[in-house]
Amino acid sequence: MMNVSSILNDVPPTRKNEKKTAILSMAAQLQYNISVGAKRPRNEYKTVIAGPDHSSAYPVKQVLPQSTSKVLTPEELLNIKCPRFLPAITQSPSEWRPQLTLPSSNDSIPLVTREILHKPGDPKLLLEENYDVPGAVPRSFFVVMAHRGITHSFVFDFPDHAWFHDLAGFRKSAYIVLRCEQGHLWELHLKPARDKANLFGYLCKHSDMLRIIKEQQEGLLRQRRLPLVLDLDDTLVRLVGNETGRYVPDNQLHLCQDRVRTLRDGRRVVLTDHVYEFLDWAKNYYDISVCSLGDQNYVDMVISVLDPTHTRIRGIYYSARSEYEYICKSTDSRRPSKDLLALYAFCAVNDKAPGCGFSLPLIVDDLTHMWPAEQHDNIIVVKEKKNAPVWTVCLFPMVQTALGYVHTEFYRQLDSWYNKQQEAEVKGVTFTKDPPTAVGIYKEFLRNGLRDQIANGPPS
Repeated sequence: MMNVSSILNDVPPTRKNEKKTAILSMAAQLQYNISVGAKRPRNEYKTVIAGPDHSSAYPVKQVLPQSTSKVLTPEELLNIKCPRFLPAITQSPSEWRPQLTLPSSNDSIPLVTREILHKPGDPKLLLEENYDVPGAVPRSFFVVMAHRGITHSFVFDFPDHAWFHDLAGFRKSAYIVLRCEQGHLWELHLKPARDKANLFGYLCKHSDMLRIIKEQQEGLLRQRRLPLVLDLDDTLVRLVGNETGRYVPDNQLHLCQDRVRTLRDGRRVVLTDHVYEFLDWAKNYYDISVCSLGDQNYVDMVISVLDPTHTRIRGIYYSARSEYEYICKSTDSRRPSKDLLALYAFCAVNDKAPGCGFSLPLIVDDLTHMWPAEQHDNIIVVKEKKNAPVWTVCLFPMVQTALGYVHTEFYRQLDSWYNKQQEAEVKGVTFTKDPPTAVGIYKEFLRNGLRDQIANGPPS
């Protein structure tokens, strides 16, 4: 498990509107079926920030910044008059005064260096004067570095600029590309402190970062699992309270006593029907994470109720409360708070390999507008069961069936894709077929369901 405090263009244009309409119709029908609940057994399924660049696309092949457009020879290195990242620089950190050019603007931001920490084995970096900032990267990148034990090497004053304030508000990082004397490229990731007093700089070799991210992605595929992100409130649980809004009132608790749980802080929640059975089933096929607008303490408390033995939800415990509060105070309060990029660094890499971009994760949530528009295709939208005496969500059979179909069909198609790729290599021909995607198969599930409903005709 990972507790973190602090990804409809596949049809020809001539048929896009027709197929998109069909997909949306089936998605609506799926939501309806979830909300009313199907009367059949639960069979086991066998198997943009305004400032920073919101694409968060991470380059597979890093380009050099404009100020350093080529790898220099040893003779040229001798003529470069700039500080080096060596032990001596720790005594006079202010010697390095980098100027950063922000993406999509001509703004040049000076950084004030307060501290430099040099550790044995660190590369001999050229601390040059001018750097382009390629863009912002999601919080998941910092988590990757933290899990690898990478500590900060630089401390800068926090720049009082709107771009960096947005960076901090969304808990993202910026990065610049540094060269070492051997010509290798290193990334310096600039992470704002929580109090926005400083920027902390973390060094990571670009090739190492790519390797670490790919290992995370490929590990899921080797385990034959898919990433699944679950919302908490109004999806798996609902708070008890008599306030106006989405609460289960006290006078209804006698109808669902077996589903009431008390959190560590004394608050109570009502679990959705059969949530334990659903999680016990899903954990066999999916790597389950949670993303909620509740604060981190609330997220941890609810998960301890849903998974007291830490065997069901083994992924990321992510609270998007900080992002939500920042957005509410900003000039554009319509921006989404949740983002797959914040959970999975591999969603920022689009190299056409299996699982790239937003192609793997699925989301179960009752609200779509909390996620970026480009991630709406990943969402299975759930609704409160209609005409139920007390709040619940029908995870069985519709959500389970959809998830089971996607998992089984994805790995069937992936195995076939790998086999055909190997056959092409043996024959010495180029293999150009795109790998399957979980999101594409989810759309296929919706299309097939609508097709079957059309074939069955209206109920008599």
